[in-house]
Amino acid sequence: MRSRPRGRTSLAGLALLLASVAATAGEVAPWVVATYAYPQRDRAAAVQPLADYLARRGQHPVQVRVLPSPTALVEALRDGQVDVAVPNLHGYLQARRGPGGVATLPVPDVPAAQADRYRAVLVARDEVDSIEALQHRAGRLRLVLVGRDSASGGFVPAQRLHELGLRPASDFASLHYAGSHAAALQALVDGEADVAALAADVYDASRPQEVRELWRSAPIPPGPLLCRESAQVPCAAIAGWLLEAHRQDPAVMAGLRAGWPEFGDASAFTPARPMPLQLPGVD
Repeated sequence: MRSRPRGRTSLAGLALLLASVAATAGEVAPWVVATYAYPQRDRAAAVQPLADYLARRGQHPVQVRVLPSPTALVEALRDGQVDVAVPNLHGYLQARRGPGGVATLPVPDVPAAQADRYRAVLVARDEVDSIEALQHRAGRLRLVLVGRDSASGGFVPAQRLHELGLRPASDFASLHYAGSHAAALQALVDGEADVAALAADVYDASRPQEVRELWRSAPIPPGPLLCRESAQVPCAAIAGWLLEAHRQDPAVMAGLRAGWPEFGDASAFTPARPMPLQLPGVD
């Protein structure tokens, strides 16, 4: 019986080995880097540099997803559909108060002067000229918030209303969610609402004459990034890569700045500090 040439056997074995490696690589589930949608902001483009950076550092495929809201983002993270999330503060606080399995990653290091400007305001049409008038007339006033899971246009001003003895969902003539800070302010200007809650920088940019500021919050910290802890997702390594991103790939933070004005001129990540904030409801 004639034996096969040794070289042909080696080539066949190599081909089988390469095919096996390719099949295995094809079965690797990509890490999903996700965030939430916001009007007039291309959030997919904003997180793409982050996804590309993690793919390069981890030598692992990465996909980008954009969920409808911060709440949907946290739910997808808990369900294993998202591995790394860029939330707002509301999303971070939701994740923190739920069951374990979600790790806190670093947060953009916003310059102090810009961090000081990220606040919430309660503003009203001229006829509501004080907090006392707001309290006394709430039942006849139409309230507009940005969204249930907005920070500056949602739970932060809602918490202030609760402190004043007012429940947004039941103590006002109506409650409407505008979907964006600009839309909340415009509803007031157009006479479609009497009281609005929104980000202070959006109000400060225009300060319509017919609108009066009633209250301004303390600075609101940004929410840290989040990571789903699992054997397939190296959250500790990802945290380290983020702290090196300003040197390795400045496009990461440039993308996030374009997607989130509250990040200001942040150029690097910093370890997240403990936050005493709790997450109240808006009802």
